[in-house]
Amino acid sequence: MSILVAHPFLLMTDDLATKLRTTGAFDSPWLKNELETWDVSEEQKKADFMEHMYQCSGRVDAPPGVKGLYTGLWFNFCLNEAGVAMRQKYFEMLEAIRLYETGKLEMESVIFL
Repeated sequence: MSILVAHPFLLMTDDLATKLRTTGAFDSPWLKNELETWDVSEEQKKADFMEHMYQCSGRVDAPPGVKGLYTGLWFNFCLNEAGVAMRQKYFEMLEAIRLYETGKLEMESVIFL
């Protein structure tokens, strides 16, 4: 079995090359579709947001072994940023419902975000 390297993290075996219908080069139908439908703007947004999560995590100044580690950023973001904001938004929505149901808030004045 020969090994063709197509990606630093993926060892391309003959069996895998056959499944991808490729010779080991970047000519598989799947990859062709990925490249044709690639949205540079959306991919940049993903990278920018990943960097935001990394900066907010404090890992920039972390000791070796943690500095440069992106694993767990989403979990950290959900607990420390999004979770806090969404918890507050939940109680704001409950209060708006209570005010509306008691007639102290007109539906026209409610702004949904």
